[in-house]
Amino acid sequence: MVGGPLFTLRLWGLFCPCIQKDEDKSARQSLMQLNELGARVDWHTSPKRNVGALATGFVQSLFGGRSSSTTSISQSHTDEKPPTPAQLRLVDATKDSINWGEPYPELQLIPLPQTSQQQPQPDDAVAGGPVSPLGGLMKQNAMSYQLDIPLHHIVKIESIEPTMLVIITKDVHSTNENAPTEKEAARISFPSSDTRDTVSLDLKVLVEWNKQRQPDIEEDMPATGIRQRAQKAAHFAKREIEMREKKREREKRKSQHMQGGAGLKYTAMAMANQSK
Repeated sequence: MVGGPLFTLRLWGLFCPCIQKDEDKSARQSLMQLNELGARVDWHTSPKRNVGALATGFVQSLFGGRSSSTTSISQSHTDEKPPTPAQLRLVDATKDSINWGEPYPELQLIPLPQTSQQQPQPDDAVAGGPVSPLGGLMKQNAMSYQLDIPLHHIVKIESIEPTMLVIITKDVHSTNENAPTEKEAARISFPSSDTRDTVSLDLKVLVEWNKQRQPDIEEDMPATGIRQRAQKAAHFAKREIEMREKKREREKRKSQHMQGGAGLKYTAMAMANQSK
């Protein structure tokens, strides 16, 4: 995207590297390296597991031999779905709810089409299996949608297992203002632990660079809208109760007034009869 912060970062580094700040140079190098190493990764789409539990199990295995958490990790591997081949990249993006529609850095996980070497059989078309132009069967990816993570949403980047990276983001849908929550956004594995460590460092550099570049980012959180709707509904419910109470009070006073008026009328009639 033309004019975004990442585009500007690359442009200044290409034409005027001598006037770039050191942090901008590091960010540009990390950006190029991240997009290069992220050209082909494995996106794990198994049910989310607790990152802390994995780390605890790893530490226990170092000091206490085998542990129950290690066993659970092994069991979870057997229950995992096959990972989805994907591309990991950091690009400029726009969204009306962020920065008033101005470009911002966004981390994207894009599923890649996967073609097997198996030759199509006559019954494949009947079975509904998609066939690639090259004649091989197209495997259905476990995840068919693109995952978009605004860079300023990333809270932590954890390295677990031999080659896996876990991205933790703030939960923008949380309605608890007093206790902000975090969530696991994605699990990604790389060909080697060295590649994983390099990408992890690149991401951390870029997250910090983005914080320094724009500490305060204007954003309409989904949770804010939910809270506002809840507050509005509570306000109208309270007003409805107040109006009903006022109506009952008015009817009560009217009834008392009518009863008092009738008593005065009867008293006046009695006094008139006595005078006669």
